[in-house]
Amino acid sequence: MALIPVALFAAAGFASSDEYDPEYLDGDDPAKIDVEDSLDYPYVEPKHISFDGDVRGGYFNIDVDQRDGTSDHSDHFTLRVRYGANVGFADFARLKVRVAAVCSDSRCDPNLDFPSTPANGSTIDDGDIVVDELYLDFFKRGRFDVAAGRMQTRSVTHGGVFGSTLTRLTSPNVAVSWTDGVAVRYLAGNGWTSKGIVQYNDSAGSSTLARPPLDFDHDDSRVSLFYSLENREPWGLLTQRGFDVTYMPSALLKDGRRDGSIEDYWTLVARFASQWPVNRIGSSLIVSGELGYAPETPSKQAVSTGFDGDTGGLAWHLEASWMNVLPGHSIGINYGHTDPGWLLSTSYRANEDAFTLRYHWRPQPRIQLEIQGRWREEQDQLVGTARKRETYDWRARLTWVPKTRRLAS
Repeated sequence: MALIPVALFAAAGFASSDEYDPEYLDGDDPAKIDVEDSLDYPYVEPKHISFDGDVRGGYFNIDVDQRDGTSDHSDHFTLRVRYGANVGFADFARLKVRVAAVCSDSRCDPNLDFPSTPANGSTIDDGDIVVDELYLDFFKRGRFDVAAGRMQTRSVTHGGVFGSTLTRLTSPNVAVSWTDGVAVRYLAGNGWTSKGIVQYNDSAGSSTLARPPLDFDHDDSRVSLFYSLENREPWGLLTQRGFDVTYMPSALLKDGRRDGSIEDYWTLVARFASQWPVNRIGSSLIVSGELGYAPETPSKQAVSTGFDGDTGGLAWHLEASWMNVLPGHSIGINYGHTDPGWLLSTSYRANEDAFTLRYHWRPQPRIQLEIQGRWREEQDQLVGTARKRETYDWRARLTWVPKTRRLAS
């Protein structure tokens, strides 16, 4: 397994520098280098069958100063492979199916599975092979989409080398997750895009990340709702502005117990991104961020940060990226703050402050190397612990997106 990342990095070494698009963390990017939203997929050939996918591998190194005063170190190589087919059976409809698998140097025994939720809440187990997309999409190009089934969904701030979010991002990094439900997208003529998602939650848990004490054992928590409105047409220096709302009925264990108080959990997020100068090719500075608030949060006792009162529900992050420092090379910094009551982000853990440095090299349109270092520290020390947990991790990650193969239907 150790040979996997070596082979991937070697492949990047043979790639020659090409024209560089600083907005490569973009759903409209045909290479889909980072993440993919099912409704943003650039499907432009009705009544055709196409095959596409991506390969991502890397080395991950983690050092943790634990709450009991001890220190731990771990490192691993991980590879994720995803491949699927788009079957266009009408001018306005298609079927998408995709298989995803994760393999690491510690475990790579193939195991076919069709789980309702990822095995550990945020991703599948190493060695698992699952269907992470299986949905019908009905659309009018440039106007609306309606998708139903298992799909990838996201609501991110396009911050240069960062694609961060406080709420919704399936399959980040080398993880595999999904959304089961119905998603609708509507494109207005003035540049604003509306997205609505009705998501099914299994009693075993949500297929998108939901941190404890969020729980879906209650019958009324089976369906959660999400809505976003954003505009990504340049307006002065602004290149993105929008907000989203998440509503999870009867999902918050207020006291951390199923036999205690159960409340609705909901969040509000506002986001922005700006770029100077506003161009797609060449050197530029991108500054972006999000601000979120959860009105109803768990008690301090439920998350072990105290004995009286509720936890805070504020979350925010801010990042700056210098794009195309040299052709194909970009760097960025990111700072994020999440109160103990913020429970939805895949980018930031609850009750932590995080500082991240990231470097991207894109030698070819379909190959991207990323090197990242990150420091994280708990805000509130947990009751009964000797110290706050502090984590330092770094990774070197390479992504390759093969060219799409098309067949006439």
